[in-house]
Amino acid sequence: MHEVIIPFIVYIIPSFVLLCMAVKVLYRNPTKTEHRLLSLYIFCYANLFLEEYIRHLLPLEYSPALVTYWFGNVGVLMPCLFFHFIAKFSTYDRKIPAYFYPYIFYMPLLPVIFTIVFQKNIMNSQYFYQFGLWKYPEFNTPYLITLTAGNLFHLLILTLLWYIRSQKRLSGHKKILTLLLNSAAFVLIWDIIFGYFNFQGIIPPYPYIFGGLIWIAALSYATQKYDFLSSYNKRFETLYNLNPAAILLVNQKGFISDCNPAAHKLLQTCALKKQQFHQLISTDDQEEWMLFYSRQFATEDKFSKYETKIQTPSNGERFILIEGDFVLIENEPHFILIIQDIHDYKEAEKAIRFLAYHDSLTKLPNRRYFYEHIQLPRDQKVAILVIDLDEFKAINDRYGHQTGDDYLVHFSQLLMQHTRQEGVASRVGGDEFYVYLPYSDLIFVHEFTQQLLVSFKEHPFKTEHQSLPIQSSIGISLYPEHGTDLDTLIHRADEAMYQIKHTGKNGYKIGVRPPAR
Repeated sequence: MHEVIIPFIVYIIPSFVLLCMAVKVLYRNPTKTEHRLLSLYIFCYANLFLEEYIRHLLPLEYSPALVTYWFGNVGVLMPCLFFHFIAKFSTYDRKIPAYFYPYIFYMPLLPVIFTIVFQKNIMNSQYFYQFGLWKYPEFNTPYLITLTAGNLFHLLILTLLWYIRSQKRLSGHKKILTLLLNSAAFVLIWDIIFGYFNFQGIIPPYPYIFGGLIWIAALSYATQKYDFLSSYNKRFETLYNLNPAAILLVNQKGFISDCNPAAHKLLQTCALKKQQFHQLISTDDQEEWMLFYSRQFATEDKFSKYETKIQTPSNGERFILIEGDFVLIENEPHFILIIQDIHDYKEAEKAIRFLAYHDSLTKLPNRRYFYEHIQLPRDQKVAILVIDLDEFKAINDRYGHQTGDDYLVHFSQLLMQHTRQEGVASRVGGDEFYVYLPYSDLIFVHEFTQQLLVSFKEHPFKTEHQSLPIQSSIGISLYPEHGTDLDTLIHRADEAMYQIKHTGKNGYKIGVRPPAR
């Protein structure tokens, strides 16, 4: 059973994984030469494992032919494909004269053609022997020459990767090339150790092909981690069609390279491509955005929750929230900007903030506002008025809650009009109100309160059928005479208000100074 299972694990599973990866790389963008080259390169690696599995199953006499016409030829094709791939990825292919490109990369295939035409093997061992489970090649001169040529080719690849990395300035490119360089160096060391030294009986024949799995794994990691060999259309296809957020692809100079339909809808224009994004920002925020974007591009750092405003043709200025990340698209640096329209949210937030500190019925500041925002100044006198409506419960019971609510709104408007210039009025309970009133002398407090009572008397609440008078009891405390904190002042004013309640109502009283201790 182990003679079946072990070769299956050693050869078929890696071959299947490599085939899947080759298809995946090609699928990311089958129109791109880089994707096709790398896919074919990985496919060749899968063929090496597949050939070894078939050679293992067949009698020993088939090994020379399989290695000559399959294993050896595929092994020569692989570095050719990889050189071509590196040239495309690094854009150095543009420097090669047209009459040399791409033929220069496939010059090493001449021995392959010689082998096929003349039916003569010049690159691979022709002698094999069985040792335990495996069929090993002899370490003869053709074998060592081919291995050495392959390693020199490998060393040339390392040198090329190192040189390309030294020329790149973008950190994204450098990270990809560093990963490829390190993995290629590891594979070269692996090839030297397991290629020149005989480990028969310990590991399968041609052990250096397993080092290639590390190389392929590095390519797979780069594809996932750094979006290596990204597919422009595939990446944005779903976002263009389905994402409700506006998505822009912006280059280093701020020009929009591409966008999704939601961007057209938000920005209310069809002509977004090749337009500078900062021109869509509100005029007051443009300079700040341009400085911020330049800084982020220079550091290649992603950012989030950048809040600003855009100017739209029909809706005017709208608040937006921008998320951005640095990416390489077709080896060119860009920022992907994901823009959310938060204008309605900001308006709702504003309304919620208003309701948190204001009474929903009368729109006056509420108790929370009064306690959190009222500050007692050290160098100014302040009066605190506690106002309680007289007979409000009777109005509610007789005419209903709707009339009672309308009565409160009418009263609040009168109070607001009277205090708008002088102080702050708040509704702190059902029919209880506070007034914060700075003053210079006590006469002003008397005049203000008397005018307030006159205004209530002259502007009763009128319904369709009758007029309901407004009467109130008002207690007043003075800062700092009656206390030095808000709670004490409200308590003194409340005591004075209840004295009015018990002595006839519809009047006002200034509290008395607390007794000295």
